[in-house]
Amino acid sequence: MSKCTVHSDFFDNNCAECKKEYADLKGHDDFSQMPKIERRRTSKIEFSNYKEFTEERAKKLYEDLILQYLGKEIGELEAAERARAIIRKQCMMRGIKVWSWVG
Repeated sequence: MSKCTVHSDFFDNNCAECKKEYADLKGHDDFSQMPKIERRRTSKIEFSNYKEFTEERAKKLYEDLILQYLGKEIGELEAAERARAIIRKQCMMRGIKVWSWVG
């Protein structure tokens, strides 16, 4: 698979290497028939645009996640653990100490 060495954070619609890489990722042989390529995802995460992740917001997210998991016919214990895992990951990404109820 080809990889553009110039545009590492995004796909450039005017770059032949970016188009070829994008076509390879999408599984197309002919990149001339491809629609306009999407912006490449970058590993850089900027949290300045995110709302503050308070314990109150975490509890609301926990509640919403449990309801979503229960809707998928997952048991209560499994739903609760999956929801807590997401809360822990959000805390880790933001460098926040995990609350005792998340464990």
